[in-house]
Amino acid sequence: MMLSILFQNMVKNNPKSKLMVKNILIAFFLFFLLSTNIEVIAQDFPAWYLVNFTDKDNSPYDLGTPSEFISQKAISRRSAQGIEFDSTDLPVNPNYIDSLEQLNLLVYHTSKWLNAALVKVDTITQISALNSISIIDSIAYMAPFIEGKSQTQTKRESSPSKANTSPEEIKLSNFNATKNRIDMIELGPLLDNNYNGKGIHIAVLDNGFINVNKMAAFSHLFDRKAIIMTRNFTNNGYHIYNSGSHGTAVLSTMAGFVYGEFVGSAIGANYYLFKTEDNRYEYPIEEANWLFAAEVADSAGVDIITSSLVYSTFDDPNLDYTLEQLDGKTSLVSKAASLAIKKGIIVFNSAGNMGGGAWQKIAFPADVDGLYSIGAVDKDEKLASFSSTGYSADGRIKPDFVAEGEGTPIIGPNEMIVKANGTSFSNPFMAGAMATFLQANPQIKHSDIYSSIVESSSNYYSPDSLIGYGIPNFYLASVLLNNKTTINENSKDLFTILPNPFQDNLHILYTSIDSQLIDIYIYDTKGTVLYKNINISCNKGNNLIEIKSINKMSAGTYILQISNSEGVISKKIIKER
Repeated sequence: MMLSILFQNMVKNNPKSKLMVKNILIAFFLFFLLSTNIEVIAQDFPAWYLVNFTDKDNSPYDLGTPSEFISQKAISRRSAQGIEFDSTDLPVNPNYIDSLEQLNLLVYHTSKWLNAALVKVDTITQISALNSISIIDSIAYMAPFIEGKSQTQTKRESSPSKANTSPEEIKLSNFNATKNRIDMIELGPLLDNNYNGKGIHIAVLDNGFINVNKMAAFSHLFDRKAIIMTRNFTNNGYHIYNSGSHGTAVLSTMAGFVYGEFVGSAIGANYYLFKTEDNRYEYPIEEANWLFAAEVADSAGVDIITSSLVYSTFDDPNLDYTLEQLDGKTSLVSKAASLAIKKGIIVFNSAGNMGGGAWQKIAFPADVDGLYSIGAVDKDEKLASFSSTGYSADGRIKPDFVAEGEGTPIIGPNEMIVKANGTSFSNPFMAGAMATFLQANPQIKHSDIYSSIVESSSNYYSPDSLIGYGIPNFYLASVLLNNKTTINENSKDLFTILPNPFQDNLHILYTSIDSQLIDIYIYDTKGTVLYKNINISCNKGNNLIEIKSINKMSAGTYILQISNSEGVISKKIIKER
């Protein structure tokens, strides 16, 4: 009351003070709000806010009937990974949404994982009204509202031009532009054995996918109806082909195909193309869009999410994150990525391109535990100067892995193959490689997959903050998922012969506990030496040894013998032709 009288006297004595009084009232009102449990940052209106609810009481949904709110494919994925449904899987209570709409608030998206809704708030009075609703736990400012947020696009102009040869008809690993990065992670043996991500579903979160629907490099996706879903979370629509060259380049590393020149790492996969990045500004609403897209991907049953988007600072410095928050639990987008992993999705994200800048470190959500955060190296496997470094704030290995991302080939919206720099491109290439790997190794627990990728990597025994575990070897990782044979019962060295039976060449995967020399012999059943390679230098860790020049051996049974300082072991091998 005293404050009210003071204002009346001010206006009476000085009519020009009306504007000042209005500003004082707003400031006082915001101070009142900030003294409650509601998290509000004073901003102009209208604006976007994320409203978090207190509970999911009296929900019309039941965890016992998940098919009412999630696809059968998603249910099957959870079952395969032994993941149970919990309250975060239940949609937001529709009655709570009604409560917001009764305040004339536009509800744009909802999040079942965080039990929240993104709303457009037009006035400070609506903030006050939200404060009075008991079902609301907190609200957080996301971004200013910009007129024209709902973008328009004409109908899809045309189908893309036809590629001149089907991807299934040729040897993929030798394509000129992409050969180096395929060889670097030893993806070639999988591609050349007709593994290309077929049957695996990948959600790509980016800033749009301009011209993808018109480009010959992606025609095979449209031919086989492999683009399962498109969504634009920045305007609550479905058009994603009219803006965003970054997303087009990202997609090319996985799905691009130009005969003899360029092949992505998962041209046989199915894709969900989601625009979550708003190209007009940098605000936390883009993290919220990432969250909403991840939930749609989960409900649809995708296997992999890949995002070449990171967050650290914003157009409003008051919203910036700090390095101390890189714990995988604090940022909105990190919470979203963590929940996606808990739902059984394999999540890939760029480490970031801030290695040479003031921030230097990985950015959000690359800090999440269990997320594959990918840095970049050049064609010679040297760390790219821009690649963001680790560790996480709580000391975990980050980035997890690296792949070619400096001077690496991409296909632009003009259909030109060019070289580009960025963890934006090493990351999706690795996500596509994972899809191909999953096709070759179905029904494997995700924890075992991660372990095999780690053990296959170049820096496995000495992970660091620059390249993490290093460059993976996907062929070796595939082998590691098979049973290993010890050289003798007292040895810690392991080896596997593959393939066995064989036709021309074969390989030995030798996992050495230390650096050493080994000898390899092949005998026929009469004891005649047909092959000899002695003093083979093996490094500590995994060594893949190719046995060449045995293609002239007749079909039949032979003995392969390996010896080291601890002893000798012989195994039967079979040549088929």
